[in-house]
Amino acid sequence: MGCEGCARITLLVFNIIFFIIGSVCLGVGIWVVVDGTVFLEVLGKIPEDTSVVGSLIQDAAYILIGGGAAIFLIAFFGCCGAWKKNKCLLIVYAVIIGVLLLLQIGAFVTAYFFYDQIVDVLNDSLANALNKSYNSEFQEKSAGQFDYTGGNILSKGLDAIQIEFECCGVLNYTDYPNDAFPPTCCPANYSGKIKDLADQLWKGDVTTYTTTAPNCHGNITYIETVPGCLDAIKDYILDKSIIFIGIAAGTIAVQLILVFLSCCLFCSIENEEKKP
Repeated sequence: MGCEGCARITLLVFNIIFFIIGSVCLGVGIWVVVDGTVFLEVLGKIPEDTSVVGSLIQDAAYILIGGGAAIFLIAFFGCCGAWKKNKCLLIVYAVIIGVLLLLQIGAFVTAYFFYDQIVDVLNDSLANALNKSYNSEFQEKSAGQFDYTGGNILSKGLDAIQIEFECCGVLNYTDYPNDAFPPTCCPANYSGKIKDLADQLWKGDVTTYTTTAPNCHGNITYIETVPGCLDAIKDYILDKSIIFIGIAAGTIAVQLILVFLSCCLFCSIENEEKKP
């Protein structure tokens, strides 16, 4: 099997995989738009704040449809171009992948040089959303033990993050109105994995929250040492940075290979056509 055959098969394999991924994303997105309730039932949980969740699910569905359609179309160009040895489709495919590659590199460069500005905007946006929208309710039963009623999706999500990452607020506890931070800013008293408790809280399966520090809630002196969640998440990402760098490098490498193979196949077909 020559270079042309290897290039064709490799392109076909990669693009059939992308074709399937695009089809699945497109199908799920359309399914959610048509009947999001059934989708939530399949996931096993319909949150109480259906208006907020419905809006988020709907937005995610449109993103899935757009992304799925784009992947589907690009994979179609790649498959047909390789299978039919169509130079026009191959060059269109290579150009699209090349443009996507340049956009990704541009995004990385922008994020690197404007990191501080991006973080500031993110800080302000998240802190403002927390200040206006947090509505989980806690009723103290005894020292360190609270009846818990999960609020909207943002509130439950933040409670879960604060428990898992042992943090408070976006920047710190002052993000909460009047510094009235919730008990989930205090370390959880839980015998299993903290992640399991966070998952249960996110799903609304938790009605009681107990902390290992009974003197924490309402104690500004204690909570001042607890980091903000944005910093805690950044530390987590930096700790796992090798994984994220590997994924990014792998994605770029695959795209470079696809551009190279499509160009090689294009040149091979052109040389074949020039032969007498």
